Amino acid sequence: MLAARARGLGTVWTTAQGPLERELAKALGVPYDEVMLAAFIPLAYTIGTDFKPARRVPREEVLHWNRW
Repeated sequence: MLAARARGLGTVWTTAQGPLERELAKALGVPYDEVMLAAFIPLAYTIGTDFKPARRVPREEVLHWNRW
C-alpha cells in the first residue's frame, strides 16, 4: 500500500466481501475449499492528491485489555 501511494495510486483494505466469499472465489477462479479470501485491496489512480489521515474512533472505545 505504501509503494502504491508513492506511485500516486490509492488503495484500501476491505473485508466487506466476507458474506460473498464463495461467489467471489468462483468469479476469480480461486479454489474455495483450499484458499480463504481474507481481504481485497482495490488499487486505482485517485482523483487529486489531497491525502490526509482518516477520522478514527478513539482507541479507548474499541480496545479492551483484560476486560470486555
